[in-house]
Amino acid sequence: MTRLFILSVDSLFFDDMDWLKECPNLFPILKNGSLVQQVDSVYPAMTYAAHATMLTGCYPDVHGIYHNEKVQVGNAHPEWHWRREELLVPTIIDAGKKAGYRFSVVNWPVTGADPNIDYNIPEIWSDEPGGDSRQRFVSVCAPGMEKLFDKYRHLLHWKYQPELDEFGIRCLLEVIREHKPEVVMLHLSYLDHARHANGGFSPQAKEALLECDRRFGLVVELLKSQGLYDETNFVVMGDHGHLPVQKVFYPNVVLRDKGLITIDGNGVVKDWKMYCHSAGISCHVVLSDPLDIGLRAQAEEAMNSFVDNRHYGCEKVFGKKELKEIYHLEGPFDYAIEGCIGTAFGNDCSGEIIRPTDNNDYKLSVSAHGHLPSKGPQPTFFAAGPQIKNGVVIAHGTLIDEAPTYAAILGVPMPTAQGKPITEILT
Repeated sequence: MTRLFILSVDSLFFDDMDWLKECPNLFPILKNGSLVQQVDSVYPAMTYAAHATMLTGCYPDVHGIYHNEKVQVGNAHPEWHWRREELLVPTIIDAGKKAGYRFSVVNWPVTGADPNIDYNIPEIWSDEPGGDSRQRFVSVCAPGMEKLFDKYRHLLHWKYQPELDEFGIRCLLEVIREHKPEVVMLHLSYLDHARHANGGFSPQAKEALLECDRRFGLVVELLKSQGLYDETNFVVMGDHGHLPVQKVFYPNVVLRDKGLITIDGNGVVKDWKMYCHSAGISCHVVLSDPLDIGLRAQAEEAMNSFVDNRHYGCEKVFGKKELKEIYHLEGPFDYAIEGCIGTAFGNDCSGEIIRPTDNNDYKLSVSAHGHLPSKGPQPTFFAAGPQIKNGVVIAHGTLIDEAPTYAAILGVPMPTAQGKPITEILT
């Protein structure tokens, strides 16, 4: 059977080409294969929305994942979209499983409790930094993978990096060594975390990419020792860009002052008519009663005032129809506000309206995403292997075409995908 290794390096850019030349394990794939230089991500440019597209070949309004987190008004730690059942359409995993392929999927978003993944190490953690993630992990991993969790849990430090990547690699090495699955999907996110904390093109970001390469190199070494490396098709890609952030705007503080949000003495939301949920450099706006014409008029007046006040750093307001028809985005919200470059959004309903960046939250850090995918650095995509042509360079692509390309490599149909295979790179 065909062998396929899909590696997602979270926030890998086309601008990283010079850094990739210093990566002894990733660079041979880039050098000996084909490249799509810049790939259009989805809106908002966020990890879970993008990875759901990379699984399904569909936009967020079709697959149903609109953000990393669910919109939950006033919840300081909203639930994440961890589970496969939240996807509304079939995936490349579903298509491959029907054809008899065995899948190992490690730290890949929105795959929890997927019954078609033979060796599933899902990305999931407890609500609090000091919490125990085991119960939640066991509820969504494939049978038998709890043994790997127990063996390597000492490597974990909540959702922090590089510990999460190291845990994933150690589990994957055991799965490959013991089971030799035909298809592997691995998500490494240390590069993204380093960009959030230190800046998009900081020395720490480069070092994180080199660390991702080192971990991938452990897999390369194992595959070579098994005689499987030359038989494997490798695909490497990023998922979204990054933009620098200088300040954070807290629109819910303004809405509280306007009487649209009520909080108690501890700052907890008691009642609300309008609420903004941060997506980093954009936010989703929810109305308690979308059919209330008066409330809608009040909400639009408030959002227009955000745009008019240049100090707030809001670029544009998008309505539900525009979001779906132009940006392929739909969710449990009524509007989205796009931030200007340099501004992120926070959820707090009390405190200062404008604050410095906060590296305790990825959405508020010195470098963030969640913006329109046309802005800033773009993710890249490259591949090499027995079914990949050597030397093809394509200037632009789109994220919805990636899953159909995996399907074409595996020789399986994927009729529900909105994208098409990148046939130019296939033999």
